[in-house]
Amino acid sequence: MLNISREQFRDLYSDTSISKLEDIMYSKPKSDKDFIHNYLSSKLWRLNNLYTIINKQGKRIKFNMNLAQHKVYSASLRHPRLIILKSRQQGISTLWLVAFFDDCVFYSDFSSGLMAQGTDEAETLLIRTKVLWNELDISIKQFLNIQIKKDNTKEFSLTNGSSIFVRTSFRSTTLQRLHISEFGKIANKYPERARETKTGTLQAIAPGNTAIIESTAEGDNTYKQMWDTAMSYAGELTDKDFKPVFLSWLDDPDCNLTKYQEPDVEAIKYFIDLEAIVGFKLTQEQKNFWVSQRRELEQDIYQEYPATAEEAFLKNRDGTYYAMLYIRLIRARKREISNLYDSNLPVQVAVDLGRNDFFVLIFFQTYTDGWRIINCYKNTGLGIKHYCEVMDDLVEQLGYDIDLVVLPHDAEVRDLTSDMTREEAFWQYGYNKTIIVDRTKDINNDREIVRQAMEDMYVDPQAQYIIDCFLNYTKEWDTRRAVWKETHEHNDHSHGADALRQMVRGGRAYVTQNIRMARNIRKIISTDVDV
Repeated sequence: MLNISREQFRDLYSDTSISKLEDIMYSKPKSDKDFIHNYLSSKLWRLNNLYTIINKQGKRIKFNMNLAQHKVYSASLRHPRLIILKSRQQGISTLWLVAFFDDCVFYSDFSSGLMAQGTDEAETLLIRTKVLWNELDISIKQFLNIQIKKDNTKEFSLTNGSSIFVRTSFRSTTLQRLHISEFGKIANKYPERARETKTGTLQAIAPGNTAIIESTAEGDNTYKQMWDTAMSYAGELTDKDFKPVFLSWLDDPDCNLTKYQEPDVEAIKYFIDLEAIVGFKLTQEQKNFWVSQRRELEQDIYQEYPATAEEAFLKNRDGTYYAMLYIRLIRARKREISNLYDSNLPVQVAVDLGRNDFFVLIFFQTYTDGWRIINCYKNTGLGIKHYCEVMDDLVEQLGYDIDLVVLPHDAEVRDLTSDMTREEAFWQYGYNKTIIVDRTKDINNDREIVRQAMEDMYVDPQAQYIIDCFLNYTKEWDTRRAVWKETHEHNDHSHGADALRQMVRGGRAYVTQNIRMARNIRKIISTDVDV
């Protein structure tokens, strides 16, 4: 019997081959023949009826998939490669340990790999594998005519030729199944191993075979880059692409606490913002859980128990300038829209100048009081000529009609080697419609202007770097005093944030009565979701 309702089963499996097995999942076999041909032949039934695991309390119990595990498993039936971002203790590693063990028991010559963070974690996985074998009913082993062939610190294999390999790194091993647990932690601690996994191990798995990467968020690393790539890709998935799956703490029935916890001002504001984003009211038990967990985890709660995928990567949510507003005003309203460029509108370019730091271009369009960020580009260590060539390429390839280049105040600085200002350098390469934004007198006022502009802003997902800047532009953290400083953290995201300020302060508002363009605008606005 499944641990989810029939309604949930239909929602999760309706368009898969398992949908026709609904009655089997909620009934008992009528005979031995019925058991062998209809029940034992179903992997989902086996996963929820045959295996014993050790639970969080250290007790041996029959494995029965929870809702999060069903979400992940049903997603794997639709696409062979998944990248999973999750809150803690959702049981995803356990799911794939059991699923891969089942493959090795019921199929011959099958090779599955479980990649762990370290040797201790690898040893734990081997112990759990042996529990699965030792607790498996002897009649199943006899029916399948299998025994243990090899049992050591790196491999568990059976006489049918199937094996489970448990290692901290895979190089040239040929696998049909791969699960990588806590890849974010691996990417942080062992970046070379993470790179090798991406360029080596994953390339050795034949297209169509299962590859699962799962982790909690662990900052900006290879795992986050792979997650961002999966989230931003809007085309048809191939067998080499990863399908993103997010598991929120809000969907975890264990994230409830009955004893009332008094929320402070920060918690109350968080609940209000979160309910606006997700579109439903949190229960009091969920609020109690969050308040209690934050007392223990402090700012790490957003990473360990994220409610949204964006929240997971906000290492210290309180310090960000735009993140929650972006999620509420743009993402929750479905204002991230592909192919946002409208050929009926001129294109403007906001620039943040840099030679040693990032040099950023934001390509945007305006319509009355609305802002459309259609593209972006960043690089470092290159002259203005390179960035003008990038603009030339977009004019030629995409038809951008670049009408204005918005430059910061330091564009008036004269380069001693060329005896030319940076603005004049743009003129030299064909972009003579420029405007220089005055030096800011109050950066906090500028940020407030950006916040107000976000009320009427749309972003094309191909401007991923600017999206990252919205989500990660943050105050600087004083580690000694454990407080936020009044200054922003100078990093990759601060340059894009500076370009955003140039855009909002210097961009022109265009008005046109073009019928086709107006129709496009109405189409975009019709996708909004009230919050």
